[in-house]
Parts: sequence; C-alpha cells; structure tokens
Amino acid sequence: MKTLITIVIAASLFIGSTLPKENTTTLTVTVDGIRNTDGWVGLALYDSEGEFLGEGSFAEKELEAGSTLEFVFEDIPNGTYAIAAIHDENGNGDLDTNEYGMPTEGFGFSNEAQATMGPPSFDEASFEVDGETEHYIEMVYMGGY
Repeated sequence: MKTLITIVIAASLFIGSTLPKENTTTLTVTVDGIRNTDGWVGLALYDSEGEFLGEGSFAEKELEAGSTLEFVFEDIPNGTYAIAAIHDENGNGDLDTNEYGMPTEGFGFSNEAQATMGPPSFDEASFEVDGETEHYIEMVYMGGY
C-alpha cells in the first residue's frame, strides 16, 4: 500500500509538471517588411505603460534570406501588452537617426500604432493576450541608406 501511495504521488507530480502554467500562454509575433538581411531584428515586449520603450522582455534574431521573422514568447501571463521592434541594420545596438532625429533604420509597433512626431503611447500600441495569440508587425523605413 505504501508503494502504491508513493507511485500515485510521483505520478501526480510528474503530470503536474508537464501541464502548462495556469493563466499563461504563448504569443507568436510575425515581423514582415524587413528590407534587407543586414544586422538583426529585435523585439521588446512590455506589460505596462511605465515600462513602455524602456527595459522590456527582449528577443532578437539574426537575419537570413527572406523578409519575415517569427518570434515566440512562451509562458507569458494573460494581460495587456505592447511591442516595439527595430531592425538594427548596422548591428551597433541602437536605432540610428538622422540629423533631424528621424530613424534611418527600420522600426515598428504592435497594434499598427503609428509613430507621428515621436513614438506611439502604450495605449495606442497595446493589445490583449488571453490564450494563445498571434500578432503581426510591419516594419517601417523612413529613409536612410
């Protein structure tokens, strides 16, 4: 009997460890419109207005042939999020700008939020994640090389 109880407890612990975390999900983000394979594309995922365009959950990918990348954020809590994306073509770790402060490298925001006279607000870029979610970002290039 003691062995049976031990087996049942061990099985319960194993099954519990393989189940998805409660109230978490997967967010898949497709980034399209990347103009070349130079450098890398990075995404920052934000869950609050106070964090927006600061230190977020960051993921980056080196570019290969093709102009579409897919990023997957796993086990994120359901909630409201916003994403900022950059295409760092020269690999210097910055979104380069011209003498007028306009980006010369690609960028994009979730929810199709537009950057007019500066970046959009968290509210403009935010979207709800409640269960497995797919999101799309189109890169924008304003000029440059």
